[in-house]
Amino acid sequence: MTDARLPPERATASGLTPVEISVLRAIDELGGAADAPHVPTLAVLERVDAETGVGRRYSQQILADLVVPWVRHLPLVDGYGNFGSMAGDEAADARYTEVRLSPVGALALASERGDVGPLPLDLVEGSLYRGGLLPPFDPTATVRAVLDDTVGPGVPRTPTGSITPDPAGPFQRQERWLTRYQLGASIQAGTDPRELVIMSPPFGVGTDAIVTALHDRVVQARSSHGDGDVHIPERPAPQIEPERVPFVDLMDLSSGRSSTHIVIRLRDDVDVIAGADWVRSVWPVTVHVDCASYEDTYDRFASWTGLDTSGVHALQEIISRVGPGAGW
Repeated sequence: MTDARLPPERATASGLTPVEISVLRAIDELGGAADAPHVPTLAVLERVDAETGVGRRYSQQILADLVVPWVRHLPLVDGYGNFGSMAGDEAADARYTEVRLSPVGALALASERGDVGPLPLDLVEGSLYRGGLLPPFDPTATVRAVLDDTVGPGVPRTPTGSITPDPAGPFQRQERWLTRYQLGASIQAGTDPRELVIMSPPFGVGTDAIVTALHDRVVQARSSHGDGDVHIPERPAPQIEPERVPFVDLMDLSSGRSSTHIVIRLRDDVDVIAGADWVRSVWPVTVHVDCASYEDTYDRFASWTGLDTSGVHALQEIISRVGPGAGW
C-alpha cells in the first residue's frame, strides 16, 4: 500500500533506510538530541540491535556513515571521537565514542513522526554509499529542484572528489539501462610549478589506497629503469608493466581524519597537464561506477509534485544557516 503523503516507491518519509531511522531514533530516545550532550555509542548500538536484530558490527558502520562528511553531504549524526578517516581507517570501538543528532538528523525524525512533510534525503545522498545505483546530488540544488518543481538538480555531485559521465555513454545490462560514471580525485596545481596536489579522493576511496598505488608505480619504474632520483622507501613491486612515471617524489601531508593533501613532485621534463592526466589514469585515482539511467534518476524528482513541502523548506533553512560542508 502506498502513502499519498510520500513520493511513489518511498517507504519512509525521510528517504532513509529503516536501520538508519532506527539509529536516529535510538540516539533520540537515549537523550542525544541536537542541542543535548552526546550519548554513548555502545548504548545506541545495543538499542538498535534489540529493535532490528542487526548486529552491532554492522550497525556501527551504518552509524559511522551517518557521522562522517566524506560519505554524506548532510551528516545526520554529530560524533565525538574517532569514527574513521578519509585514509580508510576504521572507527574506534563503540565504547570510546559518543553521538548526538545533527540538526538534519533531528529533522529526519520529525519527518518520520509526521511533524513536517517528507524529506528528499534519498535524492541528496543517493545510494552509492551503500552499494546502490543512485548517484548523490548537491543538497542546495536538490532542494531547489523539489521546491521549484524542475526536471532535476543538474549533474550528480559526490561529497568527495568529482563525478562525470563516462564518454562511452549509457549501456544496457540484461534488461536495464545504466549510466557509467568516472569518480575522480580532485587534483590542483601546488605552490611549486612542478607540483600537483591531490586535495580530495574519489568517493568511496581511501587516501591510503591512492598513495599505495602511486607508490607501487614508482617502485616498479625504479626497478625497471634504475631511476635513482625517486625518493620513495622500498616496497615489494607489484606485477605491472614497467613504465616511466612522470614524478620523482610523493608525500602524503594529510592531517586529521577528514583532510587530504598528497603532494606529487613532477619531473622537470614533464608537462604539468600531461603529468596530471597520467596520475588520473592510475587506479584508484580514478574509478568507475555504474548507476541508474538518467530517466530512472530524474523521474524521482518529478514524483514530488503536489506533496507537502514543509519538511523541504525546513531542510533548506538548515542548509542556508549552516552552509555546505560545515558542522551539520
